Amino acid sequence: MNRIERFIYDLVKNNSFLKNLIRDSYQTVLSIIPQRKVKSKYRIIERPGYFFGFHDKNPWSYDNKMLLAHKFNIPNRDINKNDSIEVGYFHGEDYKEFKSLANTTSWNWQQGSMLQWLNEENEIIYNDWDGNNNVAMIINTDGELINKINRPIGSISSNGKFATSYSFERLNIGMFGYGYPNENDINKQELVPKSSGMELVDLETGDSKTLFSVHDIATYHQDELMNNAYHFFTHSLFAPGGKRFLFLHRWYREGRQLCSRMISCDVDGGNMHIFPTDNMVSHITWISENEVFAYCNTNKYGDGYHIFKDMSGQYRKVGSIHYTSDGHPQYNFEKNLIVTDTYPNRFRIQEISIYDIENDKKEVIARLWSPKQFKDSVRCDLHPRWDRLGEAICFDSAHLGTRALCTLKLLSK
Repeated sequence: MNRIERFIYDLVKNNSFLKNLIRDSYQTVLSIIPQRKVKSKYRIIERPGYFFGFHDKNPWSYDNKMLLAHKFNIPNRDINKNDSIEVGYFHGEDYKEFKSLANTTSWNWQQGSMLQWLNEENEIIYNDWDGNNNVAMIINTDGELINKINRPIGSISSNGKFATSYSFERLNIGMFGYGYPNENDINKQELVPKSSGMELVDLETGDSKTLFSVHDIATYHQDELMNNAYHFFTHSLFAPGGKRFLFLHRWYREGRQLCSRMISCDVDGGNMHIFPTDNMVSHITWISENEVFAYCNTNKYGDGYHIFKDMSGQYRKVGSIHYTSDGHPQYNFEKNLIVTDTYPNRFRIQEISIYDIENDKKEVIARLWSPKQFKDSVRCDLHPRWDRLGEAICFDSAHLGTRALCTLKLLSK
């Protein structure tokens, strides 16, 4: 965003209706100026009809030979409970051969079915609907069922032993387009339920334990903005060593900006820590065992990317001269680099960039056009993701007029 756009955004950001109206009108006027659909010095391989999902998961197998994906055959619209997609993986040269493994109706355009690799044995986990509840299915690379978990999962620990679980029905109310169309939560309309919360799931036994309820968190160091609001959890993510995880506690009141705070805790729910964000934190990635890179707002620095030290009040703002708006970061531990993206700008162009935190350097590696019908709950965020070696990027894009799973090798130009 330029200075004028930033000024207007800051004026209207608390009014979601007005913010979206101004954004859409602005982009519509400027759409008369033709734009290149793709600009990159690197070769991009496109796979239309496929996508992966969120930026906080790695679609590559541990040996880097397989690439997880969802295959769809429905138009770009809000989904319903009868809409099914395939889960599977690409393999072979340039990941061009797709092997379909299963179907699911527990999915959305933003995060897919939470499809991810479970462990180095190439087991795969994803969410599904069993006719009564949202559940998680564990399969092998031949599509054979290994185990069924009676909870939908959000994130898994690095050793593949534990997962977090929360209500995707509540999530679909709080953030439409992030939950699932199949629902069985009788308390989903309750503002601050005691019966719904964060669960830790043992993926080996299938047992689950409630760590804390929505009510527990909504009344923990409560802010007056939380009063009479609808509360829910989302965006859980384990630390690299698996001893702690963080999640977003979010709440909203009709017509007001969605509020968020970032909280970490031990895997048993103990040693809880609220990070010093000022009611807005959006996208996160761990960069060490006790450091988190997040786009958020702080009283000291305002909006931007920050690095926080877990279990402390220490933080600093980074990348201020390079980034003026939100994105979806993912950290690569092999290269010590961040890959992130932007939302569509005034010309509906999205960027993918690599950020070197230590040297405060940014390289834009791709610019992609997003058609205007891809917005709100059916938008196509790029959600860039590293391969296991830090040599390639996988992302979702709509520059072809339909969603496509794309890869970009940094070593090839």
